[in-house]
Amino acid sequence: MSVVRRRCAPFLLLVVLLAGCQNGVDGDPAPDAAATSAAPTTPPVPAAVVTADPPLGSVDVDPVAPLEVLADHGSLGVVRVTAADGTALPGGLDATGTTWTASADLDFGTTYTVTATAADAAGRTSTTTGTVATVTPRTFTMPTVFPNADTPVVGVGQPISITFDEDITDRAAVESHLSVVTTPHVDGSWSWLSDRTVHYRPADFWPAHTHVAVDVDTYGVDVGDGISGQAGKHVEFDIGPKKVGVVDATELVLRLYVDDQLVQTMPTSLGKDSTPTPSGTYVVMQQSRRYTMDSSTYGVPIDAPGGYRSEVEYASRLSNSGIFVHAAPWSVGQQGYRNVSHGCLNVSTANAGWFYENFGRGDVVEVSNAGATLAETDGFGDWNVSWDQWVAGSALHPGA
Repeated sequence: MSVVRRRCAPFLLLVVLLAGCQNGVDGDPAPDAAATSAAPTTPPVPAAVVTADPPLGSVDVDPVAPLEVLADHGSLGVVRVTAADGTALPGGLDATGTTWTASADLDFGTTYTVTATAADAAGRTSTTTGTVATVTPRTFTMPTVFPNADTPVVGVGQPISITFDEDITDRAAVESHLSVVTTPHVDGSWSWLSDRTVHYRPADFWPAHTHVAVDVDTYGVDVGDGISGQAGKHVEFDIGPKKVGVVDATELVLRLYVDDQLVQTMPTSLGKDSTPTPSGTYVVMQQSRRYTMDSSTYGVPIDAPGGYRSEVEYASRLSNSGIFVHAAPWSVGQQGYRNVSHGCLNVSTANAGWFYENFGRGDVVEVSNAGATLAETDGFGDWNVSWDQWVAGSALHPGA
């Protein structure tokens, strides 16, 4: 009998052993690879954080700095900002719900309590409370603006005048908060006449019928020496027709033009040799139907040689130093021939009445070939300096 040798047994054993290894010890199935990796973890939701600008705890804060309350990692809910007396500061949230902004300026010397709630992405809420205290200045200064609501229409020569009731040591800080917008556009410049007074004018007279809007945004502005602006002002006015009077002291005829057309002539008498009328460009400052002329207002007692006190009609003031166009019936015989006044422009009563009725604040009178030039600071003598000199008086661009 023949014997058949089986040579496949070792191979089968190897397959069985390999299969056993793949199925695990003792024939158990192998664990899934995915099951052996670590399960992913969800990152924690950050808590909402409430901050403020200026930061909570701030003191000596500028009252015009816009107060904001902000939420990081969440959105704001109720925001309340109250002064010590319980007065709430108005404000509102932006479209994202992350920023609340005050809609009013803060008051000086006031501590505000800020209370704000915020919710994070998981819906958890928290409340933050803190304070912000504003500065208490040594004193305040209030601006006075001319033209104003009582002068809605002025002449082409009228400068804008702002006068403060305290000395301004930081002129640039003030000037940077002054704005003039004209329709149509007219370029101009501010120029400081003193520590309390700043004026604005164009290089030449205003164009007739210009609309002017002035903003004095000085509330809360530190003007130096511990002084802050007490309030802001907004003024609008219009420039009327171009009205200019012209007189030559060697001719003594006052010629009056409206929109460059001659409309009236008046014989006049200017200041005599001892009291000459200053030459230069004048601007009508104010008008009085009757006015008492008094030499003591410029240092000459009424009982001294050359002193006087008398009432005149139709007085149109041209300078602080007492130059007027006014009725002088006593000098009609000299008007047009000799200079006999104390410096004023003497005209007849009828002519003074015409000037009073037809010229007014901001209109111009130009005097030539008379005395020394009218000072820039005498009334509205602004036009008696060159444009370069005028611009040099600006605190923001001197010498430009």
